[in-house]
This record gives sequence, structure tokens and C-alpha cells, in this order.
Amino acid sequence: MTAQRRSDLSARAAVAADVPFLARTEFEASLPPFGRSFWDDLLQDSGSDTMLFLEAVLREGASSWGAVEDFIVFEVETTPAAACAVFAPDERAAQGPLNLDRLDRVAGALSWTSETTAAFRAAYQGIWSRGVDFLKPQAELIVESVAVAPGFRGQGLGDALMRAAFDKAREKGAASLGIMVIHGNNAAKALYEKHFEPYTTFHPAYFDHAFPGLTKFKASLAD
Repeated sequence: MTAQRRSDLSARAAVAADVPFLARTEFEASLPPFGRSFWDDLLQDSGSDTMLFLEAVLREGASSWGAVEDFIVFEVETTPAAACAVFAPDERAAQGPLNLDRLDRVAGALSWTSETTAAFRAAYQGIWSRGVDFLKPQAELIVESVAVAPGFRGQGLGDALMRAAFDKAREKGAASLGIMVIHGNNAAKALYEKHFEPYTTFHPAYFDHAFPGLTKFKASLAD
């Protein structure tokens, strides 16, 4: 049965109470194709759990790739099952997923010392401050943090998320919608190819073969 025909499936805007589920969504979205989140590596010396960190980022408004209110949540009956963010990128979005201007608020929520905060900031900048031109937005609105909870995969919720993202973008009057996928995440690539057109590809050589490359997609929303 596809998600389109399920009478027990509903979509809604995320609210503050969804933060733990949204944090899990962001974590799941960061895993493929490596099987490990880059957040785990950045946090390994902080003493903080990755889920608690991501929850703090959302609660403190420190995400550059979608605030709580930017998320669409799909529920099966009353259980959150899938989510994605649809947001308007600004200059911070091209500098990585975290708004460093609010790192001190996140650190305070996690009771980090100034030393821990400084070490995390340095580690983060070491990853995200090295030529991130590939993050410049290709569309007016961007879809990020797309994930379906493990128990609900294979039921058409990915397609439902994409349709909902397009609906939200049109409601906002956007002319275009974009998304990107890391090479090797074949399931996401197949999903996005059904709804978007390839926009540009950054091959492994662009990253000195330290990263498998990525493809950005774009869809025009003009009538």
C-alpha cells in the first residue's frame, strides 16, 4: 500500500514538542552513505550525546538548514514516521548546517566549558570552512534532513515527503526547489531523480578524493 492511499497517514507542520523526533531525523539523514554521522566525530571529545546536541541546536535556533517550524512531519496514526525541512537559505546556509553565532547558546544548554566550546568550534570550522562553494543554494527553497524512521521504510513515505515539500514551496510562492545527495546514497538519489532534475555535480576530485562527491538537484515550480 502506498503512502498516497493510507488513511492513517497525515502531514503537519512541526512544533516544539517534535524536537526529539526532528533530532533523530537529522541524525538519520546524516548517516548515508557512510553509516556514521559526522556529528558523532565532531562531538567525540565533548562528552555530549549526539541526539542531545541536535536537540539543543534545534531548541536554540542554531540550525542553518531548517528551523523547527521549517519541518514537515508525517504521522502514521499518531506516531511520527518521517520528516524533512523546507527552508529559505541565507548566507549562513552556505557555511554549513550550524549557525556558529548561536553556538554559545547550544553550549550553555549542554553545560559545556569554554574549553569544550572552543574545541568544538575549531573542529567544526576545520570541516566546514574549507571551501564550501558547493553549498551555495541552487534554488529559492531547499529541502534538507529527509528521513523516514526505520520502522516505516518501504511504505512510500519518501515520495509523500517530496510531494509535501513541493506543496509547501508552492504555498510559499517559491519559483524553484532544490535538494542534494551525497554519492553512494543510492536510495535517496533514486527518490530525488523522480521529482527533480540534476542541476550540477561535484565529483570526488573537487574534494581531493577525501569525499565521494555529490549531486545537486533543482525543480522549477513555474506553471
